[in-house]
Amino acid sequence: MSNLEADRIKEDLKATVTELSDTYEELSLLYRLSEEFTGLGVDGICRLLLQKAVSLLGIKTGAILFLDSDSGRLYTRAYTGRWKADTSFKKEDSILWRAILSNKAITVCNHNTHRERLERISCDSLLIIPLNGKKQTIGVFLVADKADGREFYSGDMKLLTTIASQAALFIENALLTQEMQTFLIETIRSFVKALEASSLWTAGHTERVTRYALSIAELLRLDAHEIEKLRISSLLHDIGKIATPKEILNKNGKLDDSEWSEIRRHPIVGAEILSGLSSFREVIECIRYHHEHFDGTGIHGLCGGDIPLMARILAVADAFDAMTSDRPYRKKKSIEETIDEILDCAGRQFDPVVVRACIEWLKSPDYIVPPEPEARA
Repeated sequence: MSNLEADRIKEDLKATVTELSDTYEELSLLYRLSEEFTGLGVDGICRLLLQKAVSLLGIKTGAILFLDSDSGRLYTRAYTGRWKADTSFKKEDSILWRAILSNKAITVCNHNTHRERLERISCDSLLIIPLNGKKQTIGVFLVADKADGREFYSGDMKLLTTIASQAALFIENALLTQEMQTFLIETIRSFVKALEASSLWTAGHTERVTRYALSIAELLRLDAHEIEKLRISSLLHDIGKIATPKEILNKNGKLDDSEWSEIRRHPIVGAEILSGLSSFREVIECIRYHHEHFDGTGIHGLCGGDIPLMARILAVADAFDAMTSDRPYRKKKSIEETIDEILDCAGRQFDPVVVRACIEWLKSPDYIVPPEPEARA
């Protein structure tokens, strides 16, 4: 083998190693991104995508624009830096649409021919990357003005395109999940309305309890996933009453001991009804234990932190609505009387931490007095 051939082989080997190294880095990046994107909602993925652009390239401005297929406009979903939240673009803004239709990243630098386009977005250099999922066009990822003042080069384009492509798949899945979740919630709401229609005294109870529980949960800083589980739990918390005889639910007078015993079974019955839904485990536990007492004197004898937090929140929200609503055996209490009673039950029936959050919410400007229930014939 001649020296020339040996040198050529060495160069080829060096190029192969470099290519393999680049591929490994790209795969490693995609793997790390998959881990970080997993479990995030649409807004969380968008924020993380922008953060990556800032940390990797030091961009000063960035935006994620979603496509509204009905109006044909691109509207701002997330942004960072010098960007206006209400910025949107029509189809006439061809450079953005060219990126979508061509499914290719487009870079614009500070040349006279591009001056008008750059001024429209108030920047000196611009990189536009399409966000295309497997089944739909989501929009575009737009970054502008690198920290070093230079234009975007092919390496920048490749790096951000890789990240954006991964993000687009996760956004598409999150949008689908969001759509299915909305459908689920609306289905549950329809079912609950049908259930409440069978009782003379519970109209609007479930929606109010849900609103109260979520308000308390926000003050306790539950994360987005816990909030959604609590929303579903609150909407379904009385599903067990479907098995309670109507004559008990609608009795126009005080309930006797056996009737109260039947009513108190509804958390257990509700949990049994939902027991086949394995993905609803935390929701089922919340429903099963939402009438447990903090001191351990409830149905199952759980106490303190052994009672799921969502159940402890729901217990306070449910009691608050019950006390501030008319019942056949008593008139509703005033807000002041209700606050006094909830405070008196803190540490016994209710978690003191949840009670404090509830009182904080009731005394805040965010509290809205519930409307009077519709009169019934």
